[in-house]
Amino acid sequence: MKRTSFRKRLDSDQLSSPAQRPWLSAGICGVLAGCAGLSLAQGAGVPDQLAPMAPATVGGFLGQRLDLWRTHRLPRVGEDAFLLQGFERPPGQHVWQGEHVGKWIHATTLACVAAPDPKRQALLHQTVARLIATQAPDGYLGTYLPANRFDNPRDPKARGSWDVWTHRYVLYGLLVYDRHFPDPNAVAACVRIGDLLLRTFGPGARALNEVGTRAGLSSATVLESIVMLYERTGEERFLRLAEHLAEGVERNPALRPTDAMREGLGVTVCGDGKAYQLMAVMLGYAELYHHTRRRDYLETAIKVWEQIREHHTYVTGGPWSYAAVPAQNAECFAPPSFFHPTNCVETCSTTTWVQLSLRLWRQTGEARFATEAERAMLNHLVGAQSPNGTDWAYHTMPNAPSRGYESAITCCASSGPRALELYARHLAATGSGALVVNSYLPAVVGLDSKLGAAGRFVIEGRYPFEPQAALRGELTQPAELTLHFRLPAGVTAMDVVVGGQPQALRPTPAGYLELKRTWRPGEKAVVRFEFPLRAHFQTGRDGVRWVAFTWGPLTLAQDVVRQVDQPEVVLALDEKNADPAAWLRPVTPARDDGLPRWRLTAAGHRNVILQPYGSIGASGGAVRTMFPNHR
Repeated sequence: MKRTSFRKRLDSDQLSSPAQRPWLSAGICGVLAGCAGLSLAQGAGVPDQLAPMAPATVGGFLGQRLDLWRTHRLPRVGEDAFLLQGFERPPGQHVWQGEHVGKWIHATTLACVAAPDPKRQALLHQTVARLIATQAPDGYLGTYLPANRFDNPRDPKARGSWDVWTHRYVLYGLLVYDRHFPDPNAVAACVRIGDLLLRTFGPGARALNEVGTRAGLSSATVLESIVMLYERTGEERFLRLAEHLAEGVERNPALRPTDAMREGLGVTVCGDGKAYQLMAVMLGYAELYHHTRRRDYLETAIKVWEQIREHHTYVTGGPWSYAAVPAQNAECFAPPSFFHPTNCVETCSTTTWVQLSLRLWRQTGEARFATEAERAMLNHLVGAQSPNGTDWAYHTMPNAPSRGYESAITCCASSGPRALELYARHLAATGSGALVVNSYLPAVVGLDSKLGAAGRFVIEGRYPFEPQAALRGELTQPAELTLHFRLPAGVTAMDVVVGGQPQALRPTPAGYLELKRTWRPGEKAVVRFEFPLRAHFQTGRDGVRWVAFTWGPLTLAQDVVRQVDQPEVVLALDEKNADPAAWLRPVTPARDDGLPRWRLTAAGHRNVILQPYGSIGASGGAVRTMFPNHR
């Protein structure tokens, strides 16, 4: 298969006691001592508040998007020689060529579990085996020549190296693969990588921030993978390595995320605010909290998340970035004053934002984190995926001359499918004895035995394109069940009707609506939402105030090339008294695709049609989501 261009835009022995490991933090020593020898990986850490329940099937809108990637891009990449070329015949053609195989293994593993397919699984197993076969005796599993590898302190190019970054994704992919397809060879390969990293960057060795871009921020993303390795093996040397690396990040004056958050400096200073990498490091912090009970890790991750949500996300849910100063590039967080609807969102950033939001949702049980994952998924992430199933956009934005879809194997095209697969495994969860309904996308969810009921719930409907859904309980016998319903992004209210009777819903501290009742086999709950049409205002760096519209969880946009009225429309709405209904009216009847649409009612602009952001741009034309409110 012919490959198109590839690019990236810019840009060991265990110690026997805490006394013998003075570099270990006091907080961790206390936890270890209190465990009386029990490995943290065996359950001494902080349990998650929620346990996701992977659905048996996913249909509707998300199911279609999953099928597109699984049918088209998955084999196209897996069969491309480029995926393993840098490992089997180093050096790689590109400095971060090695990241793609780890990302592909991650997404493909989840696809094979969710939708088993013999040919797909054979390709996955073959790829894993070929990758492991390239590992050097010292544990190195990358694409660089010996003179340029991260364990060579004399390499003058270390500052720009993506070698540790490659190992971050190789570890991640192999560990996820082993979780679902147990493979001692994959685990052994990961242990060898972990020991190589320990020898190279452990206590008394080289500082991690000497390798990799943005003061070592890109290399620090390996933190999450190291904690995953500890979780898989129970070997405390890997937890100690993760703590040591995190302490190095905090000591680095160009990074120090915990101090930056405490001092109110925001997310623009850590490693120049490189968005993708900063969020990936926070995934490592979240995992460290899970295993060490140190709340400063969790608090830092949450504060970073809150800063991004408040100041750096579009109405489409994507985390925007901008080269505000010469030291940055277009993929760095910029001060809020640099907002503009043409600032880019790296698809890798959208993926990692979804990952971080879902991780914090599982840890805290709070609905707000899942709400932001949903907003990004239903809008910005799917807008980056071409309906042809193969192409992805590297950068997306609310207002763009085109989607920029391409089939090349880029970091973003390798990341996007991971978000699709991961989100599909978080549509429901269990926690505090309740079934948490996290999404109303069509799916079949089996009931966990811990809930005291046998059977499944079937979610039906056309959500998010209709403001309602149905939940049918296919139970083997009547059972008392508690359901926690999450109010979707952009939705102001919801009600639940069972057998024609409205149900009383009780708000919970975590942000859900609780329904506790005895369910009979075959009983159906109809869930109805209030999808308000809303106007959102924000002033750009050019002084122009912009307005965008949402309908429930969906952001609305114009597919410019398909419409006669292409000039930019100035909408003179009053921010203090903006009623979108005065400017937009529904288009009825719906077209064959069933997508909701609105027409601008302003004189001279009645050919402007707005529809869901994620559904437009495939024709190659411009996308317009935000309109100038005044000049």
